[in-house]
Amino acid sequence: MTVEKCLILDNGSYSIKCGWKTDKSPELIQNWVMRPKDRRRQYVGREIENCKEMSNIHITSPFQKGYLINWTTQRTIWDQIFNSSKINTSDTHLIVTEPPLNFKSIQEAWDEALFEEYNFKSVFRSSPSSLTAFHYKQTHKDNLCCLVIDAGHAFSHVIPYVNGKPVEKGMKRISIGGKHLGNLLKEQISYRQLNLLEETYVCNLIKEDVCFVSTSFKEEMELARKRDPSVLCEYVLPDFVNTHRGYVKLPNVDDSDEQKKPAPTKEQIIKLSLERFAVPEVLFHPADIGLEEMGLTETIVHAIKQCPSVVQPHLYNNIVITGGTSKFQNFKERVLKGVRSSAPDLFSVNVYRPEDPVIESWKGGQMLSCYPGYSKLRVTKEEYDEHGQNICLERFTDSIV
Repeated sequence: MTVEKCLILDNGSYSIKCGWKTDKSPELIQNWVMRPKDRRRQYVGREIENCKEMSNIHITSPFQKGYLINWTTQRTIWDQIFNSSKINTSDTHLIVTEPPLNFKSIQEAWDEALFEEYNFKSVFRSSPSSLTAFHYKQTHKDNLCCLVIDAGHAFSHVIPYVNGKPVEKGMKRISIGGKHLGNLLKEQISYRQLNLLEETYVCNLIKEDVCFVSTSFKEEMELARKRDPSVLCEYVLPDFVNTHRGYVKLPNVDDSDEQKKPAPTKEQIIKLSLERFAVPEVLFHPADIGLEEMGLTETIVHAIKQCPSVVQPHLYNNIVITGGTSKFQNFKERVLKGVRSSAPDLFSVNVYRPEDPVIESWKGGQMLSCYPGYSKLRVTKEEYDEHGQNICLERFTDSIV
């Protein structure tokens, strides 16, 4: 018996998580086209790993404000992935993700591209949060409700699910994601120390390496004022000759006079203290950068209150965190602390973060591909040719039951 070929493509605005249903884990591919300054060659998808000069690069993303707008760039990236992997799309079933609350016109463009240009055998289109909720439901059989926090690159979503269906009144979006935090860190470093305004890629790596979420902002600020070693750190920037990624410089533990003398070096070092936790704090207090929106924990409580009262205790008890931005140190603890302080005392609050929140939605798609009811959710090429866009609107309802 031949195994059905099914490709799971979690098409995020920062990275694509791509893999077959039989794979243990997906391959992470940057979802943008990159061109180094003063060079004509561009790097696409997997080719980005071969680029040695990552300084002052120009990045072209197919996404704008979290929505797939630049289809020329997206096709270039998909072509590189499919061709390099030698994927025959005509005999491949596809599970692909799209942003929650997507526009109908963009959804139509998705279906047209996947069926008419790439000729996939069948397609199932869903949001990453729905696949995450499906995975959580299958691995926690006793829990029929969950609230998914998808802290992504372009923005963050808070979506409650009941029996696999999203509660529309409770679907909330925060206009802050990893991209905004990286840009904020870039501005702060450029204003205070070294001009890195053209180094978006480098600043994003700095954010990933040193930033953390504060569980007590006032205490952390006091430590930063005293230049406490627990907050203050030195970061060595890459020179793209000897090092291709920056790193945190460890403090010198030897107190001898010999060790205290600065060694001759050509390292370019920046010092970071309050930036490390003040940047992620924007997720919880958007007003700090002038956005009149609720913070993440406030949004969670508000979303749950929009749901029927009978399911609210279950939603508080099943909060699931996904997305690359949720990988900050203390992120889970801060969410738990904030929600616990606002939730009714009688309700228990539990926050679950998977081992790797970046690929959690991909795992949900992988599990769905083996689900008995999967064949009824997808749309085949023959059905699309016969019924057109209408059948996609009918089946791709973002609820997996």
